[in-house]
Amino acid sequence: MNKSHSGHWQAVSMNRHRPVLGRARLIARWSKFAVMSLRKGHTDFARNAIAAQVELLLLSIRDIFLRRKKVECNICGWKGSDFYPNVGPGYYEKRTICPGCDCLDRYRSLAVVLWQYTDFFSPDTTVIEVAPPRNFQKYCLRQKSDRNYISFDIERFAMERGDITQMHYQDNMADYLLCFHVLEHIKDEGLALSEIHRVLKPGGSAILQVPIDWQVEKTREYPAPNPRDVGHVRRYGRDFPQLVSASGFKVTEVSATECVHPEEVERFGLSREPIFLAKRI
Repeated sequence: MNKSHSGHWQAVSMNRHRPVLGRARLIARWSKFAVMSLRKGHTDFARNAIAAQVELLLLSIRDIFLRRKKVECNICGWKGSDFYPNVGPGYYEKRTICPGCDCLDRYRSLAVVLWQYTDFFSPDTTVIEVAPPRNFQKYCLRQKSDRNYISFDIERFAMERGDITQMHYQDNMADYLLCFHVLEHIKDEGLALSEIHRVLKPGGSAILQVPIDWQVEKTREYPAPNPRDVGHVRRYGRDFPQLVSASGFKVTEVSATECVHPEEVERFGLSREPIFLAKRI
């Protein structure tokens, strides 16, 4: 896959970001999460949610009154003093979420990688995305001029309903299939990878990312979805690329930090986690 030197990853797709509504959504989300966590006895999760709300308040004051513009979202164009925290079952991430579009650091990095390493955003390439965040889907549609982009999910927001283990799309249909933080929720991972292989054109690529525990070599399966690990069914280890390769892919590991300046990594709040380009062979 040829690397592109386009600077379009800094292009803004949505000129109307709404940080006030974004902050309100985050407060509502974390309040609900805190209450649910307390009911389940997960007091540590509830404390994290409260801490995130306090941090959001302090960041909001800085953004509204001090107007320091140290960071910028390459998805929606929001600028502020810092990115906001992201909290949920088993995690409390600092400097992660954009209040303008709700996109996480991994999606800001994904946009960089897609522009720099692929022709994903060409209106002529056919793209399927699994379980898209609402505003990243809008970003993709706008960059692709509303052409040749389809999304699906089994239960959340998407253009269509569908199951990654039994996709209804034709064989050899897609140039790219974007599957970001999905496989760790799929019990039959092998069947999902087989379906991805089937739907991709020969030479087409899946863009994959999962949470990986870099301290362990082998992936560990949970006996049931783990409520303290975002409901994941497995904990991936460093063997993730080998697991994907075994399903008929040539896997390349890339990172947004490899193709932008260090100061841009900080400015745009990019994740340093690798993204895997899995080419169908």
